[in-house]
Amino acid sequence: MNDTVVISLWGMAAFYLLLLIPIALFARWQLGLTRSIVTAVLRMTLQLAVVGIYLQTLFDFQNPLLNLAWLTIMAGVAGVSICQRAELPLKRVLPAVLTGQAVALVVVLPMLLVMAIQLSPWWQAQYLIPVAGMLLGNCLAANVLALERWHSSLKSRLNEYQYYLSLGAPQPAQPFVKEAIKTALAPQLASMTTLGIVSLPGMMTGQILGGTEPLLAVKYQLVIMVAIFLAAVFSVATTLSLVNKYAFNRYGQLII
Repeated sequence: MNDTVVISLWGMAAFYLLLLIPIALFARWQLGLTRSIVTAVLRMTLQLAVVGIYLQTLFDFQNPLLNLAWLTIMAGVAGVSICQRAELPLKRVLPAVLTGQAVALVVVLPMLLVMAIQLSPWWQAQYLIPVAGMLLGNCLAANVLALERWHSSLKSRLNEYQYYLSLGAPQPAQPFVKEAIKTALAPQLASMTTLGIVSLPGMMTGQILGGTEPLLAVKYQLVIMVAIFLAAVFSVATTLSLVNKYAFNRYGQLII
């Protein structure tokens, strides 16, 4: 299973024509989704085509500094997106989020590529960029969940927080941090519990379709899942620790 079946452009175009069926059905049912479907498909196609071109460029250069620059851009965009989705101020939260992303990548990425996959050199763009993208994507989702829960819990249960504060608790916001971490990691734990039974992961399926032996694809999937979980834990723990430290004034009042 080493030969990859090439998808021709004509074949893709013919397959795209199947989209005319839901477009026709939605128009008949007057759902008002026709424009959304066309826009979504065009954007997806254009975005992934651009991604393919710049990834090919990075693979051709194989320059560690270029790879580092691209990783920095990816982490920065992910950080801004996390703050915007969690509806928290960039100025106060972004430094903590970026630190969390950086800690996750610095700890997990080299260990995964050096120890588990045993790449030499470990910074090859072909492996570094896609794996970093998977880690950052999952860190993004986990951090959004964590920050949303942490902030909404503090706002809705402010009396409880003030009660802990009045008792002189050294870390009155700690219960809210614990709750936020549990919320952020719940999807990761549920995904790992049901993987292989309820669903087959996209990366493993893609590798098998690309000609990789199933057992090798499973090995890759296992180390990636562990790496994703570790990255989520490190990034969420770091982000919440820092945000929790700078989100209150000297009197313990929430200022974000």
